[in-house]
Amino acid sequence: MGGEEVDRDIVTPVSSPGPIAAFLQGPRFWNGVAGLVGMLARNKPMRLGKRVIAARHAHVSELLRRDLDFGIAEVNETKIVEVNEGPFILGMDRSEVLERERRALYDSLAAVDMDALRRAAEAEIDERLEAVPAGGEIDVVGDYARPVAAHTAQRLFGITGPNDQMFMEVTRSVFGHTFLNQANNKAVRERAIRAGHYMSGWFRDEIASRRASGELGDDMMGHLLRQGIVDDDGARRTLGGMLVGSVDTTATCVAKIVWLAGRNRDLALGILRDLGNLDRLYGWCNEALRWWMHNALVVRHALADCDLAGCAVKKGDSVFAMTIAAMRDPSVFPEPERLRPDRDPATYLHLGAGLHPCSGRPVNRFQIPLLVAGLVRRDLVRVGRVRWAGPFPHSLPAVLGEGQK
Repeated sequence: MGGEEVDRDIVTPVSSPGPIAAFLQGPRFWNGVAGLVGMLARNKPMRLGKRVIAARHAHVSELLRRDLDFGIAEVNETKIVEVNEGPFILGMDRSEVLERERRALYDSLAAVDMDALRRAAEAEIDERLEAVPAGGEIDVVGDYARPVAAHTAQRLFGITGPNDQMFMEVTRSVFGHTFLNQANNKAVRERAIRAGHYMSGWFRDEIASRRASGELGDDMMGHLLRQGIVDDDGARRTLGGMLVGSVDTTATCVAKIVWLAGRNRDLALGILRDLGNLDRLYGWCNEALRWWMHNALVVRHALADCDLAGCAVKKGDSVFAMTIAAMRDPSVFPEPERLRPDRDPATYLHLGAGLHPCSGRPVNRFQIPLLVAGLVRRDLVRVGRVRWAGPFPHSLPAVLGEGQK
């Protein structure tokens, strides 16, 4: 497969939701859910049948920290194995294998030159925005955040696929089933398994090529192969597991932040004032994502009878960490209705916590605020409506002004 060819069987269908569906995907609905659940579970987690729901920040944080009581394998392992053609740490409960593969991942990630990744992303952001004339329109997702994130992922992990579009569709389909297909929809699953075959093949071919040439590279793949903590198949599984969330997590976050900035003048002005301060920019992005999270909850499986903040949990229960409610908790976020970029970054739960946080945090830390800041610098004259591909923002039109030079 070459050129711009894309396997249509792996493409997540694009839809234009009606008013009700659009409301259910939007921030007002989810803030309403957060408020209701937060009120019902104010004192302790609540039980609904065989489900336990935690909503207070302290209770959610405790749940995510107690990985010996609340496991992840029952939730993620099967889906990860079938699309990644083998296990990955986000589908493993605590074990020697998890510790070894987790160490391999974080050691190799730490060895990557993040400054070089950042410079490359900044250069591409500038190039894409310079191509838009004053008064011109850009698709925040399809022409901007998603391809920039894809190119960062390609540089980080060491594969490109046959073309950018195929690469992005593979990552989206695999992500959609692995972490978001709670109902185990058959079509979503079949797309993801087919996409996973492509992804695994790309990694196998590139690893074999590097071994044959002896040129291992300075990206994450090269460091994994060089360190020898895991074998070549372990390196493939680690890279595949990380690649899954690397593109659409970024694109989703940027789309939601930009949509909010186009409608909230205080947010846009705050970002504009802090363009030269990456920490403050990241704070504004975190605050916007408290209002419209890219993922409102995470699920764990009770491994034994236990107690969670005064609520009796039975072995086999599904335990829901309502991160969206936790991040409106006034005991941790005073004046939760206000956007305040000076809050402690350690209190945010956007990217998980405990043993299984998002491993792409070092990249998200610079890439998301740089993408948002680039658009705000150009002046968001008008931001349109999100068009969706399943749970993913697929396009978001924005008209840009002349902006700052």
